[in-house]
Amino acid sequence: MQLTSTDGALLELRPSGYEHPTLTTPGELDANWLIVHGTVRTAAGESWTFDEPSLTTWEAKELLDWLHAAAEGRLEPTDDPGSDLAASTMIFIEPNLAFSVGAVEGDQTLLRVHLSLEALAGGPDVMTGPEPNVYGYSIPFRIDQAQLLTAAKQWSSDIAPFPAR
Repeated sequence: MQLTSTDGALLELRPSGYEHPTLTTPGELDANWLIVHGTVRTAAGESWTFDEPSLTTWEAKELLDWLHAAAEGRLEPTDDPGSDLAASTMIFIEPNLAFSVGAVEGDQTLLRVHLSLEALAGGPDVMTGPEPNVYGYSIPFRIDQAQLLTAAKQWSSDIAPFPAR
């Protein structure tokens, strides 16, 4: 899936395989971790990539549903995604990635992509201090409903080869 903001920020996410390809015990968490390849570019031109186990197969499906809800305007915007874990914020077991809706104006959505820990390796050094805020660094994406629907379709295709095991 690819998101491109009107200011030039870019995010590409694609599952590239199971973290443990030989584990096949049905319903086992370790058998369902996906390696996610990410390419990130901020509006200021910083860019980096990451390849990390960031989502389970179940979370990948939940992200698909969330993208549809965001595109359809069914998510209430939030000012503080770190403390407001409402439906407008999509968080995962591994806090490398998160998504939140910051605003909706007509068919334009301000979508925030939160990156932390391994998803910031090679990116800005913002995870410092005794207790870093895992939702404190985000990249805003101003995108329209059509792009969100396209991203959801892309994500659906991207996750199809990786069903829950």
